[in-house]
Order: sequence, then C-alpha cells, then structure tokens
Amino acid sequence: MCALLVGAVIAVASVRSSSPLTDAVGTVFKPLQSLTAYISENTEWVKNSFRSAGSYKKEIERLEQQVAEYENQLVEYNDMKHKLESYETMLGVKEENPDFSLLRAGVIGTDSADLFTSLIIDKGSGDGVAVNDPAVCGNYVVGIVKKVHPSYSVVETILNPEVNISALESSSRETAYVTTNIDFSKNGNCVFSGLERTTTVSPGGIILTSGIGGIYPKGLIIGTVSEVCESKYDLTSYAVVEPGVDVREIEDLFVITDFRGQGIEEIIE
Repeated sequence: MCALLVGAVIAVASVRSSSPLTDAVGTVFKPLQSLTAYISENTEWVKNSFRSAGSYKKEIERLEQQVAEYENQLVEYNDMKHKLESYETMLGVKEENPDFSLLRAGVIGTDSADLFTSLIIDKGSGDGVAVNDPAVCGNYVVGIVKKVHPSYSVVETILNPEVNISALESSSRETAYVTTNIDFSKNGNCVFSGLERTTTVSPGGIILTSGIGGIYPKGLIIGTVSEVCESKYDLTSYAVVEPGVDVREIEDLFVITDFRGQGIEEIIE
C-alpha cells in the first residue's frame, strides 16, 4: 500500500510542474541548496585566496629584503657623509695650520675605569700616535693622548681633573690654566683658574690654548666663559668654561701627531 502511495506521488510529480509535497520539500531544502551553491561559488575564491596569500608572503619578503638593502645603503651613505664632513673640517684646520700633521680617529668606546669620560680611539702607535699628542675636533680641544697601544689609544678629555692646559683669554690676553674638578666635570664644564681678583675676563670670553709647554699648539679653542667667580680659598678668581665641543657626544676626532713647536715651550710676548 505504501509503495502504491509513493508511486502515485511520483507519478503526479512527473505530470505537474509542482505539487504541495514538492513545494514543501523545496522549502525545507532551499537553505541547504543556497548554502551548497554559496560554497561551490566561493570554493574557487578560497583557493585563489590561499594562492594569493602565498604570493603576498613572497612579495612581502621581497620588499622587506629590499628595505633592508636600502637601510644598509642609507647607513653607508650617512657614514660616508660624516667622514666627508670630518675631512672637510680637517682640511680647514690644515689650511689654517699647515704645520699640523693630523690623523683621523674614530671613538670606539670609553674607559670604564675612568669617571671622567676618557675616550678609546681606533688609532695607536702603529698609526703614529704617541703619548701627549693633543686630540681635537675641528679647532676645539678634546684632550690629550695618555695611553698608547699598537692599534688603539686612550684620550683623557678636558673633563678629567688630571688634564691641565696653559691658556689665555682672547680679548684680555690674560693667561692662566684650564682644568676641572669632580663638581664641574659632572656638569660638563672646566675652570679657567688662577686669575687675579681684578681680572677683566668676563662671560662670553673665548679661552684659547696659549702654546706654553709645547703640549698643545697655540690658538686652539677650549671653550667660552659662562661666569666669573671669586675663589673661597685664596685671593684669586676663576672663570667657569663651557667647552666648545661636548666630548661625551663626539664620534670621531683628530690627533695632532706633529706641529711646529711640539715639545718646546713657547714664550708669550
């Protein structure tokens, strides 16, 4: 009986374009058909997406490599630019002081055993550097070479209390010496000491090397006077000097390996 009923339903369905039963079946299964169609339509897109993701990954890797290459080129360019600027400065100093023998040196570190910013440079005795050679940055004093090894040296900067420089003030021509102490050094300053109480040195004055002692050439710039004070311990005055170059920030410098009068005291007229 059931078989006859099913056969009748099929027979009717084959004659009519639709029937209540087929409509009901269609209604029930329509969402599933839609989902199947959607999946079918998007299967290719999914495949393409995976394929595209792989392509994007390769493209991203290629671009990252290209960026890295450009960054390396930029570093090389900046390094070359910095060196050219240094050599231009050296050329200017050389033109003003034809008797100077200058050697460019890079700062490769600081002496961890020194509290006063001693610099380690990448030039040593094998390059012609010797103890007591002055170190400069342009026309500005950085310090003096105190230790020399075959391939590197140690420069004690003007922020080291052990460094003493015979100096004069450019306007008044008063002479004294430049040194520092812990308190001034930690603030990045030096002291133009031993001035008379009646000194005419004033803020803004330029402090230069005097050439006395034959250690530093005459006329290098040490720094600028920021204030003048009376000593608490004697009848002298002193000037606080702001160095012309921040020795804690420099990346390279020049060692004056020879100059006219080196090792010979110069008498100030």
